[in-house]
Amino acid sequence: MVELRLSGVGKTYAGEVPLRALRDVTLTIRQGEFISIQGPSGAGKSTLLNQLALLDTPTSGDYLIDGVGVRTLGERRRAVVRSENFAFIFQSFHLLPGRSVVENVALGLLYRGLGHRRRLRAAERALDFVGLGRKSSQRVEKLSGGERQRAAIARAIASGAPVIVADEPTGNLDSRNSDQVMELLSQLNRRGSTVIVVTHDDRVASYASRHLRVEDGVVEELDRTAPAPHRELRPEPMRGRPSRLRVRDALGDVWQGLRARRARSAALIACVALAVALATATTGLSTTARFQVSDVFDSQRNQLVALAASTTSANLAEQALSAQSSERLRGLAGVRDVAVLATHPSVDVTARPSAPGGASLQLVGSASQTLPESLFTVSSPRPLTSLSDDEVILGSRAAQTLQLGPVIASPVVWVDGRPRTVVGILTDAGLDVGLLDSVIMVEARAADYSQPQYASVKIRVSPGAAQQVAAQAPVAWLPSAPQSVTVDAPPDPMTLRAEVEASIQAVLYTLTAVAAIAALTLVTTIMVSSVMERTGEIGLRRAIGARRVHIRVLIASEAGLTGLLGGATGAYLGILAILAITIGRGWQPVVDWAAVPAGIAGGVAVSLLGAVFATHRASRIEPSEALHQ
Repeated sequence: MVELRLSGVGKTYAGEVPLRALRDVTLTIRQGEFISIQGPSGAGKSTLLNQLALLDTPTSGDYLIDGVGVRTLGERRRAVVRSENFAFIFQSFHLLPGRSVVENVALGLLYRGLGHRRRLRAAERALDFVGLGRKSSQRVEKLSGGERQRAAIARAIASGAPVIVADEPTGNLDSRNSDQVMELLSQLNRRGSTVIVVTHDDRVASYASRHLRVEDGVVEELDRTAPAPHRELRPEPMRGRPSRLRVRDALGDVWQGLRARRARSAALIACVALAVALATATTGLSTTARFQVSDVFDSQRNQLVALAASTTSANLAEQALSAQSSERLRGLAGVRDVAVLATHPSVDVTARPSAPGGASLQLVGSASQTLPESLFTVSSPRPLTSLSDDEVILGSRAAQTLQLGPVIASPVVWVDGRPRTVVGILTDAGLDVGLLDSVIMVEARAADYSQPQYASVKIRVSPGAAQQVAAQAPVAWLPSAPQSVTVDAPPDPMTLRAEVEASIQAVLYTLTAVAAIAALTLVTTIMVSSVMERTGEIGLRRAIGARRVHIRVLIASEAGLTGLLGGATGAYLGILAILAITIGRGWQPVVDWAAVPAGIAGGVAVSLLGAVFATHRASRIEPSEALHQ
């Protein structure tokens, strides 16, 4: 049996001009009474109700429940006592949209530590009592105003609390529905429940056996009639521990809430998914682009090494142009192809025998018998695997000077009066453009004209091997005089490559950071907006036993779950974007599968960070203010 005793209770709201809402209230309410509280607007009726139901704390006086003082209780203990003793019915119903009727009624037991099935069974019995058993599975949006208030009464009944507090329970109802609601409250009172009703309606107040009036914060008892006999047995209160929330129930409640607010949940998930997708895609594209840049630089970086040495000495010339020297060069690690050339003095070349006005062209002898395709580009009607003794290759500019006909016709030129058949035109000699003004033949025939002035070697190397080959090639080519060899091997553009890769990474990571900040801002805005819209719901949860920590867990869990879903979705979309872009560009996609758990973790982190302010704001909501908005 619950007895409520107020002794000299006062409530003053701070401000520039302090407002005394209650003045020296002394009142005792015993189990089974039916009390109405009336008075003009702003007189202090709801303030008195808040004091009685532990929704607010008095600034003076004492309040005892069953002889135990509760005025100085901490937030945790107040929630426990409130959950043990009070159930609530409000003018605004405070039913959660998007949920079924039975789920709303079962919410009254969520913070009692009871399992889901027990809560549903109790909710269904309460709905049967108020005549809504057949509508238990309907969504609350489909109920009429009277039915919604009966559902709110069922929520109060299901809790099994001995004291039912009703603030303007018929304020939004017509007379017929008002009578139905008051009949239900009367039945509860006859079963032994204490019923306290705040109302402006004398007809509603007439159901009570005890009548209080509040005016200017002063409580006056008007009259008292004999209470209705308690002919019916009061149902056994629900078992469980008040103000206790199980982890499984908390997660189930979060999931129900997200499903009930699909549009807002989808917006949150989309924000997180967009940020994670962009982060995953930019990270993957950064890696892919870095490898792509590496491939481009590898294809364009220095792959040529050039050697040159004077051959005025017969022994040195013989060694430089020998087959053994060429083989030693080819045996070096990283060497792909070698061309050994000997440069002779210029010769006279004409397109017709004894024709005046010929051209003086550089004579070049090839110790390799031909010009390798990897080093030179030669236009020829047939593959040039080797040159015969009477065949030559002309540089493209030399051919223009001689006004040579098409090579397919096997034109003949006279080199110092000796006929030679032109089998190809050298169109690209790399950096050695002087070869475009030369006539090239095998070195054995070039030696018939003169001794070589100097020998040179063109080496094609693997990407990155140029400097290594440049260091070893002089000894391999001329082991007797490596110091006489001039080496030309331009350094690789590694610095530029690193700068380009760093720039690409910086741009993509900046874009990722901007996306994360934007998502964080959007999530914060949506979460705070959601908390403000759910002020009544949060006030209801606090009233039925939720502590501040429970509200923090609720908001943080919602954020974490949306972050989990958004992170998983975003990681999936990000990988799809990587594949689509790289395949479309013809690149080799580089996907780090660690990006998937990283994306999910990032989504959860963004959501939780975005919910920090919303969580704090929600936990500071006071039920006394929230339930009357």
